[in-house]
Amino acid sequence: MDLESSELWETALISVVTKEIGKSGVRLVQDRLLEKYGTTIRQSVQKWEQIEDILRENFGEGSIRISSKLLKEMARLSLKPHEKPNPELKTTQIKLIGDPEISAMLNQVLKNAKIIKEIIRDSKVSQTTAYRKIDKMKEAGLLVDSGYIISPATKKKITKYTSPFESLSLEFKNGKSIIKYGPKKNLKNPNSN
Repeated sequence: MDLESSELWETALISVVTKEIGKSGVRLVQDRLLEKYGTTIRQSVQKWEQIEDILRENFGEGSIRISSKLLKEMARLSLKPHEKPNPELKTTQIKLIGDPEISAMLNQVLKNAKIIKEIIRDSKVSQTTAYRKIDKMKEAGLLVDSGYIISPATKKKITKYTSPFESLSLEFKNGKSIIKYGPKKNLKNPNSN
């Protein structure tokens, strides 16, 4: 990553954390990066997992919201005034990931697969909204089958869902923005329970 991209990431992260948490949040991120990894925000951009670790450590579930807003801020900052938005950044996945309710539901299935009823209950999204958005998430590949459970009452299979990725990153190459997902290493075979 070149210096200009690193500066852009640093600017975007500072802007988003300031809006979400305040200037004290930025100082907290800067201090923890220095204390834990001996780096600055700009240096850690090339080792994004360091920043993700500090965000999760200090902001918990709010780190997902910060990450999705960071992507939007990067898209905004990377455009020159005369350019049209990059079509790759207008994908359905980006729009969905930026939705707070979808982010809340995705957060529920990052570590463990759950049935839809559990996703709705744990994310606190209304049932009608959740079903509509879960369908969109499945269509966009953000939610995949991951086995099933047998309902004690009906003895029928109920599908469990998980996120197919563990990480998300945005890269800039030759003036283009590219979104990369880190696939989940141990994605369960949906044909097993």
